[in-house]
Amino acid sequence: MSSPFLDPKNDFAFKKVFGTEQNKDILIHFLNDILDHKYIGKISQVQFLGTVQAPEIASQKQSILDVLCTDQNGVQYIIEMQVAKTTGFEKRAQYYAAKAYASQLLEGEEYGKLKEVIFIAITDFVMFPEKAGVKSDHIILDKKTQAHDLKDFYFTFIELPKFKKSSHELSNLTEKWYYYLKHAPETVRETY
Repeated sequence: MSSPFLDPKNDFAFKKVFGTEQNKDILIHFLNDILDHKYIGKISQVQFLGTVQAPEIASQKQSILDVLCTDQNGVQYIIEMQVAKTTGFEKRAQYYAAKAYASQLLEGEEYGKLKEVIFIAITDFVMFPEKAGVKSDHIILDKKTQAHDLKDFYFTFIELPKFKKSSHELSNLTEKWYYYLKHAPETVRETY
């Protein structure tokens, strides 16, 4: 029996599931279930933005994102699925976030209008072998006091190979998302 679920590790399927108007509610649920709301608050609405980050100067690098959207408060979200292990992927994450941040202002606008950028990467490889957890969240902290004064950049990495639970062991929505992202192609609908 084949699975009724699209494989989100496939680029086309990932964009179809998480990056289209008709599936906007899926993206909102995913973001709310995966992110820590003490930093950003609950998401109730998203608007999709163009996924091509065109360079200001022709000699600069163009970026094409999987999903780029903004929420009801103007916070921008970049969601990337990365299957192939790529050297420098953590740098690419920062580059994409910086480009999204810099593109918010037009000439003459005040810096105070800048909104947060949250980068979420789902990887089908281990990025941080020294970390045991499936999910790691990264923010900018003061080196001495650990104060979180610079609040506009958040990075969340979900490393699918680290997720080892079976479908019968899932205990919360976050684990269900991990399971879906990792096992969708071999998952069948249960009948009751």
